[in-house]
Amino acid sequence: MADVSKTKVSIIVAMSENRVIGRGGELPWHLSADLRRFKKITTGHSIIMGRKTYDSIGRPLPNRRSIVISRNRQYQPDGVEVVANFDRALKLCEGEQQVFVIGGSSIYELALPRADRLLVTLVHQSIEGDTLIPEYDDHDWQLVEDEGPIDDPQVPFQYSFRTYDRIRTTGKTDRSFNAQPQAPA
Repeated sequence: MADVSKTKVSIIVAMSENRVIGRGGELPWHLSADLRRFKKITTGHSIIMGRKTYDSIGRPLPNRRSIVISRNRQYQPDGVEVVANFDRALKLCEGEQQVFVIGGSSIYELALPRADRLLVTLVHQSIEGDTLIPEYDDHDWQLVEDEGPIDDPQVPFQYSFRTYDRIRTTGKTDRSFNAQPQAPA
């Protein structure tokens, strides 16, 4: 049987400059380009999420294996696999080339120490919200792709698509994961 450590764990997240990822159980923006990117990247792969994230989506996503983490043993929505913890979710994905963690905040917190890649849609604006991506050390990550900032006439802000790989060896690091440098107040 394949070793789970061979499966690449990728976090995919849309966040604002102030780390907001949600408000009232939903995304605080509608960004069509991000949704298309999410679909293109995750189709054909397993996706791991928490119960609240699944509830906000409301259904299994087509052409993806949906794994939901919940401590509620009675929680068994149709079309998804429910497990009690992140380790069990990863165990289900043994032998897969890559698995995507799609949220929410507590699941990102569990996944960050084990993630190999971050796929970030960065909204270049501070947004009000009640759910944040957990803090992490950006010295652990190297920017490998950066598309943006993108001007999209459908939204009132710029955004970028960024990909970061975990730094496994010494070398140049990129410190620009989060927001642009803030001017002193």
